[in-house]
Formats: sequence, structure tokens, C-alpha cells
Amino acid sequence: MTLLTEGGGLRGGLAARASRPCPPWRFPHAWRFIWHSLSRAPLMRIDPWRLARQGCAVSKSSLVQVLGALLVSSLPCAAQAEWTRFRGPDGQGIGQADGVPSALTDKNFLWTTELPGDGHSSPVLWGSRVFTACQDPSGKRRCITCLDADSGKILWTTWVPCEEQRMHADNNLAAATPAVDAEAVYIGWVSGNRVEVLALDHGGKQLWRRDLGAFQALHGPGGSVMVVDDTVVVANDQDSPDAALHGLDRKTGETRWRLARPSGQLSYATPAVRTGKDGVKELVVSSPAHDLTGIDPRTGKQHWSATGLFTLNIIASPVVGDGLVWVTAGRGGAREGAVVAVDDGTARLLYRPQAKLPYVPTPVLIGGHVYLWDDQGTASCLDLKTGKQEWSQAVTGPTYSSPVSDGKRIFGISRKGELVVLAASPEFRELGRYRLPEGTHATPAIARGCLFIRTFTRLMRVGP
Repeated sequence: MTLLTEGGGLRGGLAARASRPCPPWRFPHAWRFIWHSLSRAPLMRIDPWRLARQGCAVSKSSLVQVLGALLVSSLPCAAQAEWTRFRGPDGQGIGQADGVPSALTDKNFLWTTELPGDGHSSPVLWGSRVFTACQDPSGKRRCITCLDADSGKILWTTWVPCEEQRMHADNNLAAATPAVDAEAVYIGWVSGNRVEVLALDHGGKQLWRRDLGAFQALHGPGGSVMVVDDTVVVANDQDSPDAALHGLDRKTGETRWRLARPSGQLSYATPAVRTGKDGVKELVVSSPAHDLTGIDPRTGKQHWSATGLFTLNIIASPVVGDGLVWVTAGRGGAREGAVVAVDDGTARLLYRPQAKLPYVPTPVLIGGHVYLWDDQGTASCLDLKTGKQEWSQAVTGPTYSSPVSDGKRIFGISRKGELVVLAASPEFRELGRYRLPEGTHATPAIARGCLFIRTFTRLMRVGP
């Protein structure tokens, strides 16, 4: 397989159209360099003496700022500034958006960039770089493209050839969302009938590629990979006998573990990450055949399972909070939901929610409440522990995008591009509404105080 990496701007065939570029950060050279380094390399690789070799004037005050940056980067809040996978840290859909007003106007869109193709892939961020995926109109190749988060300029685009595949009319060759860490960006795709996982460095160069076997599904692929510590997790519940969960070494792509899950039933859900009382992380995986399972991301060992929950398809991802797991399933107009309590390696069904449940969008959990946004554009708020409905209101038209939140507000976007801002409160309040220039199936990234919104053919930044 031959990869083609193109630089941004005119070399990529499409110039980044930055309608309102961000002003550059007015940091001293040492500060700017350290932030640049943090966005591309693990902390241990940063060498202050490199500053001199980069032509930076290193004064005492600059070094103090450098050390301050190192200290801040080691704090938990700094990690939350990244948006590393579908629906952000641990799949919770919650990030930082302090600079985004509720009542949006055109002036709040700092830049808008035409992408090298269309797609439904959601954006992910690491440092000052934004990554997403696109398909070529020919249907014979697709790409990962990297943009500068401050200016919207396309830095590089790496094209990957692909074979034709059967899929739903609303699906797309670039439906999967990448995952990113300090060293690489990863994506799982299907070409023809084979599952592929690809890793590129932050400059667009291929690091490794894996073929994980056959793929079969009526509506095509759409799941997204994720990274937990040093493991790339591929949830590959699908219709062929090769269905399995995979744990790959993030540096080499070699298999660390494989958990076979032959079922003949596809799941599009991306696992959530749950941290137990002992501080140990586990994957929360949902599928029609295996219902809900807790998996050790280091070994692939199953910790617990809850069975007999679902008979329908699963597209929305599970979400976790307050010792509970929320998960939904659907088909056509039918819906199923379950709230499962997990404790000390056991799981039990707590209740089945009775509300307008989503099929495609994944909800957010905030402050003991779950906020739903269903496929027809009805938003609802339920008490997480009891299922009591606080409110339910039609707010947009049909929706595939999952809502995201800054902990105080909920941001949701319809398939036609209607962006609505609601208060994250047990009392319904609409705070703002804005019409995007085109529609979207992707879920926004919410990080660095901003919203990064992917429409069909554009990426835009909203906020400071």
C-alpha cells in the first residue's frame, strides 16, 4: 500500500481558508517552543538546552516560564485540555469551552477551513494540532488531515488507497474518528472486507499498519479506535467470525491481546473508560450479542458482564458516572435502554429508562443527571440514579451528532447544521441557537476553551 502525504495549503490542492485567523500567542520564545514541543512529544523528551539550538533567547524569566509549563502540563487539568478520541477523554463528551458564548454570532467563528474531502469523522486534538479524516469523491482513497488549531491552516494530508465496500446511504468511507496521543495519530478503517488499523506520526509519516481480518456488516463500518495508556484498543464486534476486541502496542502495532467475540451482530459503539475504586482502568464495551462487559485494557481479561439487556442494534456508545453505566440500543423506531450498577467486579441492572431514547447519539452525564439528544432532535434530562424525567423538549430536527458539554452547557447539532446550546440543568433553558453553513453527522471536539466543529466538508473553530 502506498501512502501519499501532502503538505497543507496549495500543495494539498485546497488552500486552507481561514476566515478569521486566531492572533498568535504572544509568548516569549521559550514558552512558545515548550508548548510546541509538548504538542508533539512525551514530557521526558523535552530538553531545555534545545531552546538554544532552536535560536531561542533563553533568559532566566524564560526558563521560569518553561518550568511553569512543565509543571502545569503534569497536572490532571492539563490532560483534560486534549481531546484524544471520539467524544473526548474517557468517552464522556465533556471538555473546556469557557471562551464559547452561548449566543453565537459569525464573529465567534475564528476560522473555517475547507477540507480535502467530505466525511463524518469527528475532530481530535493534541496540543496545537487538530486531526480528522476525509474521503475522496472518487471513493478510491481517503485521508487523515492535520490542521493548525490556531490558524486553521492544513499542515499535511496523508492519503490511503481503499477498496469499495457496501454501506448505508448515510455512511461514509471517512466515518471513523481517529485517536491521538503525544506521538501518533491512529485510525481503524475497513477496505473492501478487511479491517485495517493505521498509525501515523504527527508529521503524517506511517509508523505501522495492521490487518485485523475480515469484516462483514450490512451497513458498513463506523467504529473508532481509542488509546488507553500504551494500548490501542479496537472494538471490532461485527458480523464475521473474525469479530474480536484487540489490544495493540501503540508503538509497534503488535498484538498485546485478542479477545474473540464471534456473534454475527455488529456494534458501532466506542468503549468508555471506567476507573475503579482501586484506580485501575477498565474498558466498558457494549454490543448486542455480549450486552455489557468490563475488560482490562492491559490484558484483555474480562472483569464482569451484564447479560440479557439487548435484542436490538447498538450504535451509541456507553457512558459512565457515579458507579453507573448508561447504554442504549435501537432499530427503526424501537429503542432499548439500561442503567447498570458496577461495583467490586460485579454488575447488575438497576433500571430501564422510560424516555425518548437515542439510537445514534450518545448522551452526556453531568452532576447526577443524564442529558439525552435523540435522533429526531428531542433533548431530555433524567435523574441518573432513578430515571425520573426532569424535562423533555423538541429542540432541533433529525440528529446523528452526539451532544458535548463544558459541564455547564450542552451543545448539540442537527444533521442540517442547527447548533443549539442548552443549560446543563434539571430546569430546561435554551441559551443560544446558530445555523451552520452546512450539515454534519460528526460530533464536535470541545477543548482549549473552544469548540471544533466538523461539518461535511469543513472544519471550524469557535471561541477565543
